[in-house]
Amino acid sequence: MGARGEPMVWMTALALVVSLVLVVGLLGLIAYQGLATFWPRPIERVTLADGTRLLGVPTREERVALSAAERGAAAESEVESALDGFVTRRLYQVGNRDVSRTTFQWVPLHEVVSAERPSGVVMVERLEWGVWIGEVRRLLVREGAERFEPDGVERVAGPGGEGEIELRVYESGRADFGRVLASAHASAVERRREIRRLTEHELGRVNDRIDRVRLRERAAELRAERPSVATGLPVALWGLCVAGALGAAFGGVRLARRSGDAIGAGRARVASRAGLAALLMSGALVLGLGAVLEHPWASRTVSASELSEIRSSLASERAWLAAEAEEINARITALSEADASTRVELVDSAGNVSIDRRSGDGSPIPLSRVVRFVAANDIGFGEKLGVYLSRWWEFVSTPPREANTAGGVMPVIFGTVVLTLMLSVMVVPLGVVAAIYLREYARQGLVTSLVRIGVNNLAGVPSIVYGVFGLGFFCYAVGGFIDAGPESPMSRAFGEGAFAGVLGWWPIAVIGMLIVASAVSLGMLSIPTPGQGRTGRHVWLRAGAVCCWLLAAGAVVWLVTGSPYFDGFFRERLPSPTFGARGILWAALTLALLTLPVVIVATEEAIAAVPNSMRQGSYGAGASKWQTIKRIVLPGAAPGVMTGSILAMARGAGEVAPLMIVGAVKFAPDLPVSGQFPFLHPERSFMHLGYHVYDLGFQSPDSEATRPLLWTTTLLLILIVLALNLAAILIRARLRAKLKTSGV
Repeated sequence: MGARGEPMVWMTALALVVSLVLVVGLLGLIAYQGLATFWPRPIERVTLADGTRLLGVPTREERVALSAAERGAAAESEVESALDGFVTRRLYQVGNRDVSRTTFQWVPLHEVVSAERPSGVVMVERLEWGVWIGEVRRLLVREGAERFEPDGVERVAGPGGEGEIELRVYESGRADFGRVLASAHASAVERRREIRRLTEHELGRVNDRIDRVRLRERAAELRAERPSVATGLPVALWGLCVAGALGAAFGGVRLARRSGDAIGAGRARVASRAGLAALLMSGALVLGLGAVLEHPWASRTVSASELSEIRSSLASERAWLAAEAEEINARITALSEADASTRVELVDSAGNVSIDRRSGDGSPIPLSRVVRFVAANDIGFGEKLGVYLSRWWEFVSTPPREANTAGGVMPVIFGTVVLTLMLSVMVVPLGVVAAIYLREYARQGLVTSLVRIGVNNLAGVPSIVYGVFGLGFFCYAVGGFIDAGPESPMSRAFGEGAFAGVLGWWPIAVIGMLIVASAVSLGMLSIPTPGQGRTGRHVWLRAGAVCCWLLAAGAVVWLVTGSPYFDGFFRERLPSPTFGARGILWAALTLALLTLPVVIVATEEAIAAVPNSMRQGSYGAGASKWQTIKRIVLPGAAPGVMTGSILAMARGAGEVAPLMIVGAVKFAPDLPVSGQFPFLHPERSFMHLGYHVYDLGFQSPDSEATRPLLWTTTLLLILIVLALNLAAILIRARLRAKLKTSGV
């Protein structure tokens, strides 16, 4: 039996079963706790031995050891023998934080005299101060319940203390009080939604346009203060630059084709033609840049009279927008006055009344600040199911509130999905291209092996290191350059002052053009003649070509980072950064770097799994290298590429440490995608489910209140990652089925 390996079979099977049990058990626990969060639980009225009474929702029980003081008290009350050194206590959610300053209370079960579930008590879910557990005493309505006869009329001070208003009073003892309350609450909720729509959408749109007007004025002022660097070429010289760029580009293309057709000629002749073609193409690029940057109207700046006209035009536009904003504010004020005149009086078991903390006059809370009334002791299963579903809808469709201890997670879901999609779009093409080069084009030697070792080592770098790199490079370096341009731009021709005689921007561009031509020539000369082996001279020429290409890349970076023609895209917004701060774009790029090794390794293994006979058959049919890769290798490796994408999405969606540094925040009211131009806002911060789980678990001011939300948010994160991965798996399955039917 040992020779046949049966013990190892049983051991591996046992390991698989244990792993499955652990995974299923963990997912089952998360699902059970998460799905039970929003189910309405009964409210108990508890009477203790000392006469204390409280209303609360039982949450959980635990058995703890008694302290010395508690044992002494138990001995005096003659219950020590019954406790046996331990006590079972129950946690009640008592709510009413604005009165009791605590939302949960532990109650030892041996001190409970009675626990009943009375009728008429409700859990009131509020927009502020958490839940209120007690009774509804009466309703004071100005609008929303006109079709019901009131129990009385009460005159109170109007909003702002101006005059008096008349409110209809409805007492809770009347038979149709539930319908009256439901009707008034529906009207109050509609007013609240209308106020929110006017404030966030209508008034926000106007304020955004006012801000754009301000930025346009600031941009004009900057143009007047800082004239353009470009002086502008004369029209004749500019025309010669345009003609020279077109002619050089045409000649470079023709010469490149001729050098490609002359492979049988001498290597030096081919190299000279290729170098000359590269020189012409680089010259066309330089002349084209000159024509674009130094066009005849480039030196035009904003004069004082033009600046005055711009300010006058923008002032009239600003006045029109201010009038529109004033009209919207008037509508908001009218709705707010009606909203403040509809209030509900809530009382707890101790007789405390929930008051409006905003007004400071001790009046009951406005009805619009109530999310829902839940009388869990008086409703049946169907109504409880309705409350359960409404809570779930609120959770997935509204933003969080009360420091993330209540409300929903709609911005969190949105940010997580957008980040994962951006990550996939960025990392998959880059990883596939890198894997194709390493497997199909790169010479398999020491350098390629070192690159593979580096890629594998990058997969083991802690994610927090990627976050620090993303903050320093993407947010501060690249983002700061996009906002304000180079900190110390070079002069156009030659350095000035202490840097006189130092090469400037255009001389470096010309030198870079010559370096590119030299790199192409040396690269052609480093290729040995067909049928001959590679000699030391070819190796040195290839090394020279590599050095030239590195110098050319350095020249390009120098030209971009020191360009005197670029002042940034958002200089008028400074000192407030736009892209020079944390945002979802930089978070996606950071996670793309983090997951890039996963995609490269998976794609390279998938490419290596494509049979070599298929490549040889393609070459035998006359296909080129790229045609073979495009039509044979990539389709055959597509399932493996999708596997790498799935792994990248799964890891990226679950990362938290780098996101805490480069973009994720506790609360972000503005989504990365909106209805305002330019619709996609990659510079904005965002909310993420992983970071939200961390915030609920470790940063919440009320850990007991957020404990149920922690399970639910974790369940939601697992479901979203599962849905994204399932979509990728279905695409992979379709690719595999297509490959099988096509015989690839």
